[in-house]
Amino acid sequence: MPLIPRFKPNYNWKEWFAAFSFWRNDLNLYENEFAQKFGCLHGLMFSYGRSALYALFKVWNIVDKEIITPAYTCVVVPHAIVLSGNQPKFVDCEKGSFNMDYDQLESSITARTGAIVVTHLFGYAMDVKRIDDMVKSAEKKFSTKIYVIQDLAHSYGTSFQGEMVSQYGDASIFGCNISKIINSIFGGMVITNESSTHLLLKKFREQNTQKAPWTKELKRLIYMMATSFAFQPIFYGLVNYLERRNFLDRFTKYYNDDTIEFPVDWNELPKKIEARVGRIQLMKYDKIIENRRKCAKKTIEYFKDNSDIKFLEYDHECTYSHIVALVENRDEWIVAYRKKRKQLGTIIDYSVPEMKSYTHYKKNLDDFPVAKKYSKHIINFPIVF
Repeated sequence: MPLIPRFKPNYNWKEWFAAFSFWRNDLNLYENEFAQKFGCLHGLMFSYGRSALYALFKVWNIVDKEIITPAYTCVVVPHAIVLSGNQPKFVDCEKGSFNMDYDQLESSITARTGAIVVTHLFGYAMDVKRIDDMVKSAEKKFSTKIYVIQDLAHSYGTSFQGEMVSQYGDASIFGCNISKIINSIFGGMVITNESSTHLLLKKFREQNTQKAPWTKELKRLIYMMATSFAFQPIFYGLVNYLERRNFLDRFTKYYNDDTIEFPVDWNELPKKIEARVGRIQLMKYDKIIENRRKCAKKTIEYFKDNSDIKFLEYDHECTYSHIVALVENRDEWIVAYRKKRKQLGTIIDYSVPEMKSYTHYKKNLDDFPVAKKYSKHIINFPIVF
């Protein structure tokens, strides 16, 4: 029997037609449509989401500041913080949530705080109104500007009390690789309602990014083709076998545990093919989210009487980048489901402060117990449409 992968790109003939339309340059259209879709006036595309985050720190002149960020998050976020000349200040997860603890977040704000990266993990929204209030109070207390960046790499279109969280704060960032809710093969996006920030970002991109070689367009097309075939259940059994034996690390691993670095092409301009494919994905967004929510609700309902696995309650505003749960023995679950020909994933299997490259930024081994637990016990289920 074929192995059902934990995710696969949602492509059809429209993405392929767009990919092969080499004469089209849809970058400006994609940026504008993306921003409008998620409730902002301006959008700008970069090579990666981390490149967009780095650019925000630079254009806002944030340097040698503390940037508050979750302990349990994708490591590329603190990478951007450090490489921009700042220091990450980690906050543990709130118990019963995958997002930052509000009390710890508030107590972490000091006169040295330059920004807060508010990550809405797995599609679950943080209380952006509460964060907005605490930031305004801190700004008044310390007489300083504190920027708020919504990290929506896992939360395209997520809302809180009926309002998209991307409408709060100073800017929002998105990663757009193939593992995301919608994708542009690779790439990242920053959206904002602040015209001044948008103009500064455009100027930064013009002055600090370089044109990628023409071969990169072809490489993106080949990558799109390879991943489309690789994630088909009939082929994925072999791919998963190679992945489990680390033969594919060169293509799939996006970080080194002991190194803080960016990809070599982090400062290259996005390619036209990425914008063309991204526009088609954007048009399909509503249907994709509808299907993700149906799949999440069905999965959570299926396990409701199983005491060996714990999901958060179904949230109709969550956009479910991943259907995640906590289990005691993750390896046993993964092996058992592989025998059923279904792949379970281990998304974010680390707590950033525990990594070799970030031990300098932690106080002691017990600072982030919830994040540490999640890194060892979270699994995610296949999203099957």
